[in-house]
Amino acid sequence: MTTDTIRRKSSATVVLLLVWLISLQRSVAVASVVPLYSGSGLPATQAWLDFASDAAISSGSAVQSPVTAGVQLATDAVVKAGYSNFLVSQQLKNSGFPSLNRSAGFELSFDLDVQSENHVLNANRAGFSVTLLSADLRGIELGFWTDRIQAQGDSPLFQFAEGITTSTAGLQNYRLRVQDNGYRLFQGAAPVLTGSLRDYSTFSGPLNPYVLPNFLFLGDNTSSAAATVSLGPIVLQSDLSAVPEPGMTLLLAAGGVVLFARVWRKLREKTAV
Repeated sequence: MTTDTIRRKSSATVVLLLVWLISLQRSVAVASVVPLYSGSGLPATQAWLDFASDAAISSGSAVQSPVTAGVQLATDAVVKAGYSNFLVSQQLKNSGFPSLNRSAGFELSFDLDVQSENHVLNANRAGFSVTLLSADLRGIELGFWTDRIQAQGDSPLFQFAEGITTSTAGLQNYRLRVQDNGYRLFQGAAPVLTGSLRDYSTFSGPLNPYVLPNFLFLGDNTSSAAATVSLGPIVLQSDLSAVPEPGMTLLLAAGGVVLFARVWRKLREKTAV
């Protein structure tokens, strides 16, 4: 075998090895990512989220409008309206919605701009809330004011618990991560709020969404507060264990370097003969 042939085969082997490592990491990392809303048009025109409002029976107002950053939702103090992975019939809009396992962990990413909010009727509620429940109904509901983010407690039910003073004005990215028995909220890259998961299933309304496994809601879910917000892209990572830890990424890279060195050493030994 000629030196050129050896070099070509060795180079091809190394390239294939590196391509395999990169593709393996990428395929694992994206395997459980679901783009719930692209940030363009109305969410309900896409596959995963439905829009519902009780404006017809509450005589309230809920207006959704496409905007540059995504969709704007404006509600008054008596209406309930927002986006959910469940229909009003309490059936999933898309049966392919993943199961949210707390042991594996899951994370909701969303872009949000709270332009205005009014909670005069009830200081324990918010005009915009995010609810994320696991397959076994444990999860968290967070209320967003213009200057605060508050977790809803479950005992007593829907009384503010832990919270953080922060500005929610301007479009910002939030990541709500659930793992085992706790949650963590990131505002941008910074962790800003953490706490225990709750069980809201004792709610006794005419329709109880808190008994729905894997339930997700973003919007105004109370008749005692109002808000105008803009929502951008919404993405769900349903299995955090599917994403390699930074240490695993380094291990894969190190393995590639070691194998490359071995192949290169053998190449030099053969060409030196």
